[in-house]
Amino acid sequence: MMRLIYLFLTLSFMAVIQVKAQQKPWIDFNGNGVMDVYENPDAETDKRVNDLLSQMTVYEKMQILHEVAPAIPRLGIKKYDHGNEALHGVVRPGKFTVFPMAIALASTWNPDLIFKVSSAISDEARARWNELEQGTLQNAKYSDLLAFWSPTVNMARDPRWGRTPETYGEDPFLTSRIGVSFVKGLQGDDPRYLKVVSTPKHFAGNNEEHNRFRCKAVMSERALRSYYLPAFKALITEGKAQSIMTAYNAINGIPCTANKWLVTDILRNEWGFNGYVVSDCGAPGLLYSDHNYATSPEDAAAISMKAGLDLECSGYCKECFIFRDYLPKAYETGKISESEINSAAFRVLKARFKLGIFDDPALNPYTKIAPSNVGCAEHQQLALETALQSIVLLKNKGNILPLNLKKIKSIAVVGINANSCEFGDYSGVPVNEPVSPYEGILQRAGGKIKVKTVIWDTASIKGPERFSKEKKLAGSSDVVIAVVGINKTIEREGLDRKSLDLPANQMDFIKEIYKSNPKTIVVLVAGSSMTINWIQDNIPAIVNAWYPGEKGGQAIAEVLFGDYNPSGRLPLTYYNSIDDLPPFDDYEVFNGRTYMFSDKKPLYAFGYGLSYSTFKYDGIKINQQQIVAGDTAEICVDIQNTGKYDGDEVVQLYLHNCNASEKVPVKQLKAFRRISLKSGEKQTVSFRLSREDMSYWNNHNDFVLLPGVYNVMIGSSSDDIRQKIDFEVVNK
Repeated sequence: MMRLIYLFLTLSFMAVIQVKAQQKPWIDFNGNGVMDVYENPDAETDKRVNDLLSQMTVYEKMQILHEVAPAIPRLGIKKYDHGNEALHGVVRPGKFTVFPMAIALASTWNPDLIFKVSSAISDEARARWNELEQGTLQNAKYSDLLAFWSPTVNMARDPRWGRTPETYGEDPFLTSRIGVSFVKGLQGDDPRYLKVVSTPKHFAGNNEEHNRFRCKAVMSERALRSYYLPAFKALITEGKAQSIMTAYNAINGIPCTANKWLVTDILRNEWGFNGYVVSDCGAPGLLYSDHNYATSPEDAAAISMKAGLDLECSGYCKECFIFRDYLPKAYETGKISESEINSAAFRVLKARFKLGIFDDPALNPYTKIAPSNVGCAEHQQLALETALQSIVLLKNKGNILPLNLKKIKSIAVVGINANSCEFGDYSGVPVNEPVSPYEGILQRAGGKIKVKTVIWDTASIKGPERFSKEKKLAGSSDVVIAVVGINKTIEREGLDRKSLDLPANQMDFIKEIYKSNPKTIVVLVAGSSMTINWIQDNIPAIVNAWYPGEKGGQAIAEVLFGDYNPSGRLPLTYYNSIDDLPPFDDYEVFNGRTYMFSDKKPLYAFGYGLSYSTFKYDGIKINQQQIVAGDTAEICVDIQNTGKYDGDEVVQLYLHNCNASEKVPVKQLKAFRRISLKSGEKQTVSFRLSREDMSYWNNHNDFVLLPGVYNVMIGSSSDDIRQKIDFEVVNK
């Protein structure tokens, strides 16, 4: 009998041990010795959030609605900082891989590559977070690593806008494809946990810096729906971005941070957004101080929260800590209810739960990313590949490029950007030594030929008579590579461009160098379009490198010497003159803006970019000439590499609606594909156009598909159409 009892107890003990072993670990955040619902990793997320909220006072809830949220020790809530950046690499704390600027990412026309880039960025973020013991050792302001105010998907409607380099260009479709990939890469694909939170910005219509705090943009709802909102919609509905940032500006008299129609009716109710909304820094205070939209700071707090704002980023204004300092007063005076505070706190806290902050780190796969990922060889190679794919060949007269090392004995590398690494705004510091254009060219060719440079001295160069050293070097060299352009002293957040020209001293410089040596190649380092008409008319070869990241110099060299066949395409229009643009404050895109509506011949068109090879387009076909409304149109075309170099071609499909009574685009990008073809190789490229692709917003603000004829245009750029075909949409 005793043996049976002993056996029973042993088996029972083993069963208990086995059950405990199968249970997931949990952390007793509030120290009560009981697994509360919010501490239970197996409970539904919404129930966990609500349980935690039920244990918080209303004042504690208000404290977490600030971008630098304090800890609440009694509940185990740690301090939390939302304010980091990752447009093209993590900005802080410490050093990271610096990828090409956002506008360069767009010029790859390669969403799959950009997914890899943003995945690497979020890997590095988590790696550093893990190195800092899940943030325990991270004490610098705005430097936590789980929430990023990226990407910027405002439309680059006007190249004068100082933040154009942060964008993906002027086209809503291209922006949406690059942006969706970027968001997905940042946030990861784990079914339970977010790698980091992506926050697309600035919602919406944010396009001027000189009056950024009080801008009152005026536009039709049709323009807003057609042009300024589609990319945001895609990043929310497809990319599943877990946060979004409102803009400083007003739209038709209502500041975006106070715009219930924009933030609640469209974003939440139409698009189904269930994440949290954060203000641009100081925007709630600007409702009171600059927009004169609220009568007091507490009114600003109540108005913005009622519109749908959940989280405040402070700064840039006199009354900047609106939620922190004035939301309590708004609550106490009945201007905002606890229920409304609960809604905001719920959305903000839910993101923290999805990041795994309230779970044992052992449960989260992203806590296992090693610190060695930061700046690793794989990420360096990815930075190089991205820079290579982003470089746009603008001109190549007489096939002067690629340079033949067997026929060259000396190269002069000169210009303001020859010896510097320009990364653009919101850039981190690279872990690895960055490569300047001069260093890249020297590393690639220096062992075989003489590569010399002259350091640009801005203080001493004031006119043609200051260029003596450069002219002498240029005249004694076989080839000159002049690396010119602009930087953050000309274009950045807070600073619009007053001119699209290359600075006058650089233009004088190029002209003098060209006199000394006509075999001059210009490399542009910049983040937006420029009116470089004289250079286009006279210089034999022009390479646009953007702000190419830490491996930019190596990428430039590989393109110049033919190790890589350039294949980047412009994500925006290069105009012949600033006079070709509508007034800066004209937001009605139909009034001659972008390739879709401008009647001015561009210097370089949207989608433009040359190759060392040539590509033949042939045999366009459609599945049927009559498409029943709601069905898919399937178009295919044959592409053949007819040159002697292997290379990539970006096949672009544009559509024109012939049936609308309103003004519609002359052509609008609806699909594209980047393909790689060996010399002589042919490939059939197929595209599908959905009902949504064929529909448009009319003057009644209805998204409609009209029966009638549609023009399909496929080519190598928006003004280089190689194949055309029409189809007719008919009702059932």
